[in-house]
Amino acid sequence: MSRFATKRKHWKYRGLLRSTKRPPGHRAEPVLFRMPAEPGKASAAPVRIYVGSEPLQHRAERVLLWSLEKVRDPAREYQVYLMKDLIGFARNGWKTAFKTYRYAVPSLAGNQGRAIYNDVDQIYLHDPSELFDLDMDGHGVLCIDDRDSSVMLIDCERMADVWREADAKTEQQHKVFRRRAKARDLWGPLPPRWHARDTDYVAGQSGLLHFTTLHKQPWHPFPRELKYEANEVGDVWHTLEAEADAAGFTPWSKAQPCVLQLQKAATGGGSLEAEIARIGALVERYRPSTLLDYGSSTELVYQDSPEHESGGRHKIVQQWPGVAVTCYDPGNASCAVPVSGTYDAVIATDVLEHVPEEDVPWVLDEIFSLCGGFLYLVAACFPARKHLPDSQNARCTVMLPAWWHGQVEAAARRRMATSPEACLHWTLCTREKRSFRPGIRSRWFEGTTAAA
Repeated sequence: MSRFATKRKHWKYRGLLRSTKRPPGHRAEPVLFRMPAEPGKASAAPVRIYVGSEPLQHRAERVLLWSLEKVRDPAREYQVYLMKDLIGFARNGWKTAFKTYRYAVPSLAGNQGRAIYNDVDQIYLHDPSELFDLDMDGHGVLCIDDRDSSVMLIDCERMADVWREADAKTEQQHKVFRRRAKARDLWGPLPPRWHARDTDYVAGQSGLLHFTTLHKQPWHPFPRELKYEANEVGDVWHTLEAEADAAGFTPWSKAQPCVLQLQKAATGGGSLEAEIARIGALVERYRPSTLLDYGSSTELVYQDSPEHESGGRHKIVQQWPGVAVTCYDPGNASCAVPVSGTYDAVIATDVLEHVPEEDVPWVLDEIFSLCGGFLYLVAACFPARKHLPDSQNARCTVMLPAWWHGQVEAAARRRMATSPEACLHWTLCTREKRSFRPGIRSRWFEGTTAAA
């Protein structure tokens, strides 16, 4: 195990001083990503996979799901449960934000049937149904050795009274759960091909590759904390991500969103006035003639376009001369008709934080697809004062600036892969509440979809 370790020298100074205090979880259950069997094909029992994850691992999460899509048996259903930000777990002090979720899998699976557990920093190279159907020889859990539980095949019924959800929520140490399994002779060995760590990978033979060395994970999830180095087999992961980009793959889509009430939840508006000058500078630089306000609502800065009927979606802004503004907001009847084509500019100033986390990627893809010039996005990183009728905060996705930056960069890569001829400039503004004094701190990130 030592050759895969991330040591003190691999951490940046701020990483060594990092706090492992984490906010309470907010999800009552894992997020289910379902891969149904193809119509008309006989299907055996669904393959159930539970993945320990966290928001800043969104790139790894997507590539893991893409790897499953590539190798799965189309005659079977696959149910992938993404375990992140779960309610009730004492996560302070955990090295990862999903440390003991794995020991709650029997309970989460109803204490019945089988389930595979995976850490999020893994990819499948062969069909996991072969792993799922292994002969367990009477054991309750199979893993590569009795000290590494990052890939497991679990008999949920046999492990029901050994690994309990209540214990997983309070216990901090892996060794407690390992001892329980060993004490009852429930542990069994997993074939090595189903858990190749980094350089243990053998092309054509390894069924699963685990990027377990933190400072060599190819997607660099924590650049502020770790000094990243090249991974000897990183090309395997990067090739998969490039394939997912070229396919425009996101786990959820507009046709099949994760949250069915997306359009109601995504209504925004109300913050454009503060952005007028900055957007005006981009207007002066890029000279657009058409601009789409995605997720807009009634704005004091807008005036009705003299060329269209009053009260409609077509507007003008005095500070942006020569720009015809189109408003789109699914929560506003006058602006709810879907838009198509491309606009010289697209802005979204109060919408992204109202989109459920899992649906952010495809919403960004839609925004990028509508833009042919410059794109200006704003994301608030703190809760709103308002709450929805169900008592949830109006901003359902409150994330760190690094998360939003990563999501926008990923959307830009997908746009470049699927539309290489497109060349647009994007700007992201994130807003945080200051820690030590009143006020809002804004950060700006920029990029382009043009090839280097």
